[in-house]
Amino acid sequence: MTGTRSAEERARDRELAALVVLARAPGLGLRTVRRLVDRHGGASKALAALRRAAPDELRGLRRGGRVPLARTVRALGPVAETAAQALLREVTEKELGVTGYTGCGEVAYPVGLRDLLDPPPVLFQCGGGELDPERTIAVVGTRAASSYGLRTAYTLGRELGRWGWTVVSGMARGVDAAAHAGALDAGGRTIGVLGTGHDHEYPAENRDLYRRMRLHGILLSEFEPGAPPTRSAFPRRNRVIAALARGVIVVEAGGKSGALNTADHGLDLGREVLAVPGRIDDPGAAGCLRLLRQGAGLVAGVQDVFDALGWLRLEPQGPQPEEGSAPVSEGPSRDMRLLGALSRGPCSPDELAVGLEMPVAKVLGGLGRLELEGWVERRPGGNFAAVGRRGGC
Repeated sequence: MTGTRSAEERARDRELAALVVLARAPGLGLRTVRRLVDRHGGASKALAALRRAAPDELRGLRRGGRVPLARTVRALGPVAETAAQALLREVTEKELGVTGYTGCGEVAYPVGLRDLLDPPPVLFQCGGGELDPERTIAVVGTRAASSYGLRTAYTLGRELGRWGWTVVSGMARGVDAAAHAGALDAGGRTIGVLGTGHDHEYPAENRDLYRRMRLHGILLSEFEPGAPPTRSAFPRRNRVIAALARGVIVVEAGGKSGALNTADHGLDLGREVLAVPGRIDDPGAAGCLRLLRQGAGLVAGVQDVFDALGWLRLEPQGPQPEEGSAPVSEGPSRDMRLLGALSRGPCSPDELAVGLEMPVAKVLGGLGRLELEGWVERRPGGNFAAVGRRGGC
């Protein structure tokens, strides 16, 4: 926020500071903040309009009357804006990224969060990399997980990460932590959505997981640095988890588990909701069984997830290929190029990406499709090789 910054950067700084002011203003609420930003085409314009608003107009925007109007007005003033700018400087010094729901084309703001009626006005991020809404899946469940739940969450996280999917969860003990660990161990991408500010490692038993996530994952929070855990923060976190993902997998959940809250948000947002079955006499499986009765997709392995989301299917377009011939898929030219390269000998995904001038994510997706259909196999050391199709010649 110095004089050497470009006009575009200064405009972004003003938008973010205005968003912090709006988010902090008592009585407004997140839905009102979104409506104001959308209506005025930006947070700075919305803040200016609020400062010009008549008392009755401002009173009509607020939620109820528990907060005195004078307090709301004071929270929208220049002093509050100066405090917001100080917060953003502090965030920069702590090497956190920041993005917000603005009206000036903030491309870093996750697109899925725009589906929420109450999207976080500001997000604080630790860790780099772009978020891929098309290949992000939430894996959630109870904190009091059984060994079965922990093992299943870890395996799902590992397999999803192995196939290039991003695993998003809530950094809680139990299922969440196991899913994050599985993705990290596979060298995959994972996002932890916090119910606190970035300064708090909650729960403390996940300290090592926080360290790994800062190095190899992404930590997101709508709460300012220093914000402690509160009872209301975690349900708010759950809506963000659901909005970031294409679907929500509930691994293990009792009848009142917070994971069901995440699943409900997923349903409200039109996301796919999936559940892992448990024993019918296990109270810790009651939530998953209820979801299955209500029509959630059953997950007994990672292929069930891919089937539910319509991914990794090699569906013929037009005439069926002859047995033993190359597959025809939704991405035929890409998969044919991969098979052609592998027919000359085993290669690693990185070698294929360089040799074919293809993004690594596309290579991994193609290899995943081809392996599941039996056209390629994974060799020791991470290489892939072409093989005869299962059931073929």
